[in-house]
Amino acid sequence: MNYKISNPFAMHSPSHPTLARLSALPAAALLALTATVSACAAGPKATPTAIPVTHHCKPQEAVGFSCELQDRRVLSLCGSPGFNEFKGEAKDNPGYAYVAVGSRQGKVQFQYPPNPQDYKKYMTFSMSLAGAWPHMFVNTDKGRFLHFSLDIKEPVDVDLENAPQDWPVKGIGDHPLCSRKVNRDNIDSFMSRMIDDPEWVKNRGWNR
Repeated sequence: MNYKISNPFAMHSPSHPTLARLSALPAAALLALTATVSACAAGPKATPTAIPVTHHCKPQEAVGFSCELQDRRVLSLCGSPGFNEFKGEAKDNPGYAYVAVGSRQGKVQFQYPPNPQDYKKYMTFSMSLAGAWPHMFVNTDKGRFLHFSLDIKEPVDVDLENAPQDWPVKGIGDHPLCSRKVNRDNIDSFMSRMIDDPEWVKNRGWNR
């Protein structure tokens, strides 16, 4: 019986039709083809992991305060550029301020007030009776909603009864609102730029 043995080196021959077609390609095309083959062999590229945000203020804005909440989202107190450096009366500050809550991936889910230019209607400042402990309140039409202070353990707390309808943080029980990664570097100077609220000292309307 006769067997026909094929040439295992046929692909190396210049006369092979596939090799002949490849050799006729321009050098640039050959390089592109090689890169494509290499990329396919290497498999899909891994998507880089996004670095969690530390606040939800815009890059040019002043960060008055930020912290990671118990549910891992981020709460931020933001102001216009230079907000905490304004030297005039608080009522004459031309800037804006707002509170934001969002994911650690940078998606803002809540902002108050809806128009940051209206902050003077909703954010107030007061000093304790001793004159050494500043407090800042974010108010709704129902009353004081958020309370910022220099308290190390609870720098901000919330009154859910006065919270806006779309406030996204609920069910925290007796736990502090903030859990970790607190940035309080500018909270003191930020609070002092708010409209003064002497009624808080007089009535002690916030139960602590």
